[in-house]
Amino acid sequence: MCGICGIYNSHSGEPVSPQLIDSMTRLIAHRGPDDSGAHIDGPLGLGFARLSIIDLSGGHQPMCNETGDIWIVFNGEIWNYKELRKTLQEKGHVFQTNSDTETIVHAYEEYGVDCVERLHGMFGFAIWDGPRRRLLLARDKAGKKPLYYTCLNGDVVFGSEIKAILGHPRVKREVDVQAMADFLSVRYVPAPATLFKNITKVKPGHWVLFENETMREECYWDFKFKETEKRPIPEYLEGIKQHVHRAVEERMMADVPVGAMLSGGVDSSIISGIMSTLTPHKVKTFSVGFDHPEYSELPYARMVANHFGTDHHELVVNSSDLTQYWPLLTWHRDEPVSEPSDLGVYLVSKLARQHVTVVLSGEGADELFAGYPKYVVDWMARYYHILPASLRDQVIQPLLERLPYSMRKLKTAARNISQPAPQRWMNWFGIFNGPLKEQLLADETKMAINLDASREFRHWLQKNPQRDNLSSMLYLDTKIWLPDNLLMKGDKMTMAASLESRIPMLDYKLIEYAANIPSGVKIRSLKTKYLLKQAFADFLPAPILTRKKMGFNVPTGIWFREGQRDLISKLLLSDRIRSRGYFNDTYIEKMVQDHLSGKTNYQAQIFTLASLELWFRVFIDTPSLTKPEGSVSELLAEEPYASIV
Repeated sequence: MCGICGIYNSHSGEPVSPQLIDSMTRLIAHRGPDDSGAHIDGPLGLGFARLSIIDLSGGHQPMCNETGDIWIVFNGEIWNYKELRKTLQEKGHVFQTNSDTETIVHAYEEYGVDCVERLHGMFGFAIWDGPRRRLLLARDKAGKKPLYYTCLNGDVVFGSEIKAILGHPRVKREVDVQAMADFLSVRYVPAPATLFKNITKVKPGHWVLFENETMREECYWDFKFKETEKRPIPEYLEGIKQHVHRAVEERMMADVPVGAMLSGGVDSSIISGIMSTLTPHKVKTFSVGFDHPEYSELPYARMVANHFGTDHHELVVNSSDLTQYWPLLTWHRDEPVSEPSDLGVYLVSKLARQHVTVVLSGEGADELFAGYPKYVVDWMARYYHILPASLRDQVIQPLLERLPYSMRKLKTAARNISQPAPQRWMNWFGIFNGPLKEQLLADETKMAINLDASREFRHWLQKNPQRDNLSSMLYLDTKIWLPDNLLMKGDKMTMAASLESRIPMLDYKLIEYAANIPSGVKIRSLKTKYLLKQAFADFLPAPILTRKKMGFNVPTGIWFREGQRDLISKLLLSDRIRSRGYFNDTYIEKMVQDHLSGKTNYQAQIFTLASLELWFRVFIDTPSLTKPEGSVSELLAEEPYASIV
């Protein structure tokens, strides 16, 4: 795992400054503290920060071919590089190292841009083709590794993290108001946009080619939930076991110690268990809990650790940790901390880095095997829409709106299933949508944007229609929710601790296999993740299979009402946020007051708004791009605000 950045002045032709490449690289040095390097070729400059994982002595980058005219900076790992290397050697290519990076260089020589689709791994890389004077940016199939770029009047700046791009003096730090509104709806910014104006993500499974002052983007991989013949359940279970076992084994490839993140949920427990069968040594596992026991999964993690005999490590996070690290997490995210769980991931990554350099993590299984409750509830939406519209709109909905706050989950579910797709699919994990968004945004903001944040959701389905509603939800979550939120969190928070995270459940062969399983088999008797649990029923402790799904919940609502009351008031009721002019100040004040008084629970909305305001202060308001060193309290010192008792 590494950090990459670069500049291609294809229009201006100006020589790239080595000092500028060095300063951009230093902004992402946490991604690669073991080594750094640069390559300058007139208007082209490449920068690299290395975290050594494979071929510790021979993987220095930027790396070139034998003739020194094709160069690469590469972040990630290629699982099939040995097979590719053998094929390329048979075609006459001569290798100087044992690294997977060099395999990509020779694959590009042999296959051109088509080399990308032959790579099985997680990556974001840039290839400079000197003879053709062209720059290729590429991102892995599932979007596990981030890659960004911006165009400056025909010149290109790119990086593994946005802050590297912001290190270029011609790049302005400005908010994209439409992206900000979308963020408030879904708590992340759907690709290709980012929260920064004119800075773009390379989309998962895509490459972007800059040549002759033109840009060309192409999707090299996608998947589809096809109509398939239903097979016997045992056949699916065996296929799942084989794919998951292979994916875990491939991702244990390293020349450094490898451990596992263990939440105590089904997915991370499966991965930790399989790892324990593949090594004679005790697998090191790492878990995080919270100071309110009802939010902590540590007892389940200990149960799994004892079951498989791992070398287990854990920590407990409290409200003071949020105060201390929130600005720093914002810096590493490059965007607002969309979920409070970022805090837990970052701190447990720091713990893990004391013992290992690589961890395996369990993200992705919920999106492949229908693990969230929303999939079951949405499955019933078709029955709701059979009812006459007059009955739904004039009788059922008014009754549901009168339900007490304690039944808010039922009210939310009812509101969502009453909406058409794909808006309701977006809203299952939404924050500010419908009336909430209308009330939050100032009139001027609403006039400047499209209030409907489901545009990218519709775009993906128009491009690649799926066989049924459940398949459409799983597809959208895999293409948008995962790479733009969960995988972004996993990459940025682990790399902030100089730790590499690998995601076996998002192996592309496993994704394609799961997509070919009929929807009716994935949810049985209203049970989520039915097939994955059945496949490993004899492998895991029984309580892990039957326990209620918790997710990675953090007690921010409690923290905000207790020790963080002033912090939230200083962020959301300050003169600074009012001066931005994006929001209805009266509505924010009422929302904060209702939450702090216990009248209602706006935990998610308050956290989202507070995170956005912190992002403004870290990236937009400051005169220079500077990593924050202090706590939220220090950042807000002497900040005037309207106090709420």
